[in-house]
Amino acid sequence: MQKRTVVAFSTMLLMLCGIMLRVYQLTSGSLAQAADQQASMTVQVASARGTIYDRNLVPLVNTEKEYRAAVAPTSEAVAALSDCLMESQQETVLDRLQKGQPAVALLSGLTPPTEGISLVSAPVRYGKTVLAPHVVGYLSGDGINGAAGIEQAYNDWLNACGGEATVTYSADAMGKPLQDTDPKLVNTLDNAKAGVVLTLDADIQKITERVAKNYIQKGAVLVMEPSSGQILSMVSLPDYQPDTVAESLENEDSPLLNRALCNYNCGSVFKIVSAAAALEAGVSTEYSYTCTGKYSIEELNFHCHNRLGHGQLNMLQAFGKSCNPYFINLMQQVGGEKLYDMAVTLGFDRPIVLAEGLKTARAVLPTEEDLRSPAEVANLSFGQGSLLATPVHMAQLVGTVVNGGELVRPTLYRGTVDKDGILQEAAPTAPQHAFSENTAAILRQMMAYTIEEGTGTKAKPIEGGAGAKTGTAETGWEEDGQEVIQSWIAGYYPAEDPQYVIVVLEEDADESAAHTSDVFKQLCEEFCMLEKEKSE
Repeated sequence: MQKRTVVAFSTMLLMLCGIMLRVYQLTSGSLAQAADQQASMTVQVASARGTIYDRNLVPLVNTEKEYRAAVAPTSEAVAALSDCLMESQQETVLDRLQKGQPAVALLSGLTPPTEGISLVSAPVRYGKTVLAPHVVGYLSGDGINGAAGIEQAYNDWLNACGGEATVTYSADAMGKPLQDTDPKLVNTLDNAKAGVVLTLDADIQKITERVAKNYIQKGAVLVMEPSSGQILSMVSLPDYQPDTVAESLENEDSPLLNRALCNYNCGSVFKIVSAAAALEAGVSTEYSYTCTGKYSIEELNFHCHNRLGHGQLNMLQAFGKSCNPYFINLMQQVGGEKLYDMAVTLGFDRPIVLAEGLKTARAVLPTEEDLRSPAEVANLSFGQGSLLATPVHMAQLVGTVVNGGELVRPTLYRGTVDKDGILQEAAPTAPQHAFSENTAAILRQMMAYTIEEGTGTKAKPIEGGAGAKTGTAETGWEEDGQEVIQSWIAGYYPAEDPQYVIVVLEEDADESAAHTSDVFKQLCEEFCMLEKEKSE
């Protein structure tokens, strides 16, 4: 009996040991992991999104640095912070240290090498002044995701290119850093050197911003390389800075609006399209018409800006003098269908995609049915009526003239770059045929004549010559008893082998004191000086 009891007890003991062994095997891994987690703590010292660059890999963000530190709760570390801890952070940082917890601090300068302080140099997303703020955009309130511009359009990629600096401490059971072990710093902030490369040229952008602000309060200026469609500068006024967006939200002049991407009444700049339609329809440049100061259709009187009339004109003269009755008469001969088709070919019925997720407003044309009305054709012939387009559409139009009738789509996107500076360039879009080389050559002759002897003489640069078309667009609404107009000039520089397409829009301008030609002239001259400096 006693022997059987011993055997039974031994068997039960062996079974219990087996169960305990199995439980240990099943739980030992998770228990060890939990122990490891309890034995360390990690704090993030700094983080950075991928960088936005100009065409020459000049950074437009992450251009400045700041010192950030993870600070262990030691007397030596606290003493070292006394001279460089930002005043705004003193209460929060010292409170954590007094509780025995590590703290992250923004420093006003370098600290001497001190045990307990892990120091990193971190990029600041936006410096005091950011070039091309409307293109770059800004971050949402969380400071993590883009809310406008390239920041928003390439948000996922810029986040994927990000980096961070973290410090891991060995900790006791209470979660307090151990004094006798060194923290581990992991710094991947250099990964944020990867990012997006734009077509903007920082030097040209600086010039464009400075010149535009000298003359214009509200409007937009665009500079484009015609051969590639790459936008070299884009300015919208008034502007803002990405780190002070909140200050702009209540501004009545809407500084957050990128006016270069917005629709406006076009005016006589659209006569480039009308002239192209006529030339492609076989109308000779010698086609003449006598302007008496007005043109009447269906009991409607369309007036010329010269109320006394220009007299007899051919197409070159009418273009240079911007004679409305001539172009109304011309388009009555050509027909609304051909004018509409040319406008569609040149993109005046759609938005222009400048980069993935970033595009202009959709340009607005009267419908084909509308253009069965001679009065609608008359309005469209000199850029009035329901026609609306953006400065980018005008740059595309002038670029097509410069490129011999081949339409090259404007773009702001050049490609991506990795943290080692290796550029992955985007494939260019294929040009589309819009009109013949002969038509393009005649249009360039007309635009050069406008600068030399027509309405654009004020825009003539000191050297190099240029070609352009001016425009004054009626909006149909008034402010303080005066009609609001939009003033335009769209052209190219220099006259021979043009390297720049320049479009200037002054919003709500006073017709007698518009500054678009002043901006165009000064930009041409400064670009000329820039080219000379580069060649030297």
